[in-house]
Amino acid sequence: MNCWRRKGMKLVKILSDKVQIRSDYKEFDDARINDLIAVSDGEVELVTMVNTLTDIDTENEEEIGENDYILEHSSTKMLECSIIGTVKDGTFQKAIDKYPTMKVSAHRISKEEFASMLSRYTEGFCIGEYSAYEFPAYVDGNKFFQRHACIVGNTGAGKSETVAKILEQTSKLPGANVIVFDIHGEYKELSYARNIQIGGDRPFPIWMFGFTDMISNILKIKEESATVAMTALRKCYYNVCPKGKENRPVYFNYVEFVKLMKFLDEEMIGTGETYKSGAQAGKEKIVKGDYNGKLTNIVNLLVDKARDSKYQFLFEDMPQQYLYDFMKDVLNNDVPVKNIDLSEVPHDVAIPIIGVITKLVYEIQRTYKSKDVNPVTLVCDEAHVYIPNDFSLSASQRRMVEIFENIAKEGRKFGVTLFPASQRPSELNKTIMAQCANFIVGKMNNENDKAMIKGMMPEGSESVIDETSMFSPGDVFVIGDAVPIPLKIHVALAEERPQSRTIAFWDRWKNAGTIDVTNATTKYITG
Repeated sequence: MNCWRRKGMKLVKILSDKVQIRSDYKEFDDARINDLIAVSDGEVELVTMVNTLTDIDTENEEEIGENDYILEHSSTKMLECSIIGTVKDGTFQKAIDKYPTMKVSAHRISKEEFASMLSRYTEGFCIGEYSAYEFPAYVDGNKFFQRHACIVGNTGAGKSETVAKILEQTSKLPGANVIVFDIHGEYKELSYARNIQIGGDRPFPIWMFGFTDMISNILKIKEESATVAMTALRKCYYNVCPKGKENRPVYFNYVEFVKLMKFLDEEMIGTGETYKSGAQAGKEKIVKGDYNGKLTNIVNLLVDKARDSKYQFLFEDMPQQYLYDFMKDVLNNDVPVKNIDLSEVPHDVAIPIIGVITKLVYEIQRTYKSKDVNPVTLVCDEAHVYIPNDFSLSASQRRMVEIFENIAKEGRKFGVTLFPASQRPSELNKTIMAQCANFIVGKMNNENDKAMIKGMMPEGSESVIDETSMFSPGDVFVIGDAVPIPLKIHVALAEERPQSRTIAFWDRWKNAGTIDVTNATTKYITG
């Protein structure tokens, strides 16, 4: 559709995805970027958003051809607006069934009109208010949680504050079930959350990884290049854990496992023959076993890992029942939010732990019949770190990414959805991004990150994403089917805010504290 409507000195050009308004009327003199303009013929009313403002002289027409107007004027205002929806029966709708005729008029939408057309959208939770209209911004809880969502933005853009606001609103539901992977310990003080501090009050015994992930992710032994070692490790594992499964968390005694590995490394085997003479006369001849001397480095690795104080929580001897108790604390909905606090866990172990818990949650949820499912959402902080878009992953890393990809593609059937948070969406797994129906977009400056979001956005409005570079902390676009209209929202602060782990360099330096380097170095060396 391509038509111009001339009313006095106001001309409106309507295309399938945008509207251009050219006028010398004063009503648009104070129009701003992101203002809403209604374009109506009395029957159909389009809602458009101002993307471009130009004060032009008609002698220099670059965007509009000389034949587009019957009457030209020496001073005009040009507004280019993207069509974002329509008003039907007094309510805003994103779907556009038909366009106006040529007999149209245009005017700015007032705060009262805005409030009226969004008055029916009060289901779900209030995340803040629409910045330009000072009207509460509600997010449809069903549409937001039943399909994967994603929050992105620079460091300091307010992602953690936004997540805290969403968690706080969700916690008011009696059956809410949200699991947060909290790498930095930002949410551990929330009163409505059960804080599960791995490495602090909660051990995570090494057998909970299963044999395969224990070897590759914790002990860092490459399956592909250590054939002899892998054969010995597998032999010892099944000896101490006869009912074990390579990809299932089955209890075994780690100390006995290491003893058996050491035995193989030192094993001497009798040949059945005896010495005929000399000092050894009458004794059986012995030779080195198949693994003798070939496992020394592996045994030393097993021993050193267990001695390292940073990893002590992995080597506490907990029985099989511990798995049941642990997963009850993670999955039971007796409290609405379960915070998996990984702030005290070394980074190289924190990532595999996230993978193990995610796999357990997903596989357990799969066992329920549809009528018995209690849905759960996984909030994945710093998701790009452990769900990367990287084709050079090792076999073990790829297995972990596949868990999240499976949830992204099929998790909704079993009541599991993802809510990844990332400051680098361009590095986040594309399969997961493509499955997200809603995006919360904060301040972003990186062009690669912007391009990634533009390509994944349900709305596909590039100008909206470009604008985020000018956002203040707490400003977001919520884009998708969970919100009625894609306008800038200022997120209200939660009553219980996240605890920032950022160190105030300037203040620390100003206070001139002492540094005990000797003690710290000793701790590092002794482990």
